[in-house]
Amino acid sequence: MKVCLPGKLYTMNKARVGRDTSPMPQRPVGVRWVVYWCGRSLQVVGLVLIWWVLLLFAGTADMGVLLYWSAAAALVFYAGWACMTWATGKW
Repeated sequence: MKVCLPGKLYTMNKARVGRDTSPMPQRPVGVRWVVYWCGRSLQVVGLVLIWWVLLLFAGTADMGVLLYWSAAAALVFYAGWACMTWATGKW
């Protein structure tokens, strides 16, 4: 192993690290772009809905309504996550 002097810039060997070894993530294009932003919007709606539900129904006697709307908000958020994951190709 070579030791690099303090004034010299260290660069890795081109044979060890090729140009195509680490793929760069690409932006979604076309339909995937639309699905990605719809998914992000659903995630935001799901988070806002869960906060609204918790603030509205916290401390009430009827916990069934709180659980029902919390589950609905979680499903909206999960649908948005699924859309975003599919659009980025990580599914």
